Amino acid sequence: MTRTGEQSAQPTPVTAAARRAAVIEALIPVPSPDIAPLRVAFSRVVSKRWDAHVPRALGPIAGSITHAQFAKARFIAEMYARACYSMLLVSAGGPALLRLPVHATAMLPLSRSFAIRLGSLLLTGLDWLLPQAMHRQLLLASTLMGMLDVVLDETASAGEAAARRIALLITRNPPPNLRPNEELIANLALLIRRSESAWQSDYWETILQPAVRDYCLAEALAVTHAPDPMDMGHRWAGIDAAIKGMWYVVGPRIGLRGSFSQFEQPGWNREQQWMADTSLLMQMIDDWVDQDEDRGTRLTPVIAGNWSPQSVDDLYRKTVRELWAMMGENGIQNGVVQQLFADLYDDYLHAALDAMRAGVAA
Repeated sequence: MTRTGEQSAQPTPVTAAARRAAVIEALIPVPSPDIAPLRVAFSRVVSKRWDAHVPRALGPIAGSITHAQFAKARFIAEMYARACYSMLLVSAGGPALLRLPVHATAMLPLSRSFAIRLGSLLLTGLDWLLPQAMHRQLLLASTLMGMLDVVLDETASAGEAAARRIALLITRNPPPNLRPNEELIANLALLIRRSESAWQSDYWETILQPAVRDYCLAEALAVTHAPDPMDMGHRWAGIDAAIKGMWYVVGPRIGLRGSFSQFEQPGWNREQQWMADTSLLMQMIDDWVDQDEDRGTRLTPVIAGNWSPQSVDDLYRKTVRELWAMMGENGIQNGVVQQLFADLYDDYLHAALDAMRAGVAA
């Protein structure tokens, strides 16, 4: 019995999303608790850079979207940024100030605890080991991709014309009479490009703008339940646009500078394919967790029966194999350090699952 005025404890209801997230969580190893300092250091540097650059860029028009939309856009932005920082650390063509300390571990008999301490210092040092202009451009570009996701959730059902209008927001000639949420995207695009190089300018107009246009049109097709010849529920265009948005910033810093043919799928190297596969994996997981919400709203590969937990498991295992192969190929030879990178990858996926379960990423 309870005393007067007290309520008996009630179990927290388990949502359908939480049950579905648990299915995927069982497929991905839970990293050892000892990597918490690395997780904290990584999260802090990404969050700090976001706070330093994005709110000022968005200004008062950020109030035009709901708290839930803002949280989702920030979550997507920080996940993309963390993925890009990870690639800068792992890539054979990454910045020397990051590559040298990682590669130097090959000559050191590191214990795991000591490697975690050194790794935490390196992650904390990202703030000053990379140019502030790069941090700014990366967080703004990541936020742009997050805002496109949020805005397309609302406008894709309005049809092809509305989708084309969203695509025009990142061009030098956006449509007139912008709505507040459209103004957010147009302003982000302008601010990102304010300090771009000549190479980035050409890349934006040659590679990124067409990719974003295809993404917007694909979302409009998905809500009509139009068949997708790729059996991917029109998801591939969004994945392609997102990774091309990230390459606009980090591409030149991981050795991807020159012919634009290397940014189209037949020309991808191992690092680019890994980034695409991990982005696809995240979309698979998201569609599995959110399938009840998506049903009746849009076509997804999960609803169509093309993606399942087995698909997630197969692609997850492929990305893990490729991560280890990539580290060896790129000169990261210390086994302790390799395992920490693998643990951070698993931690990244579990962080995404936590957000999906909570509804932040829905």
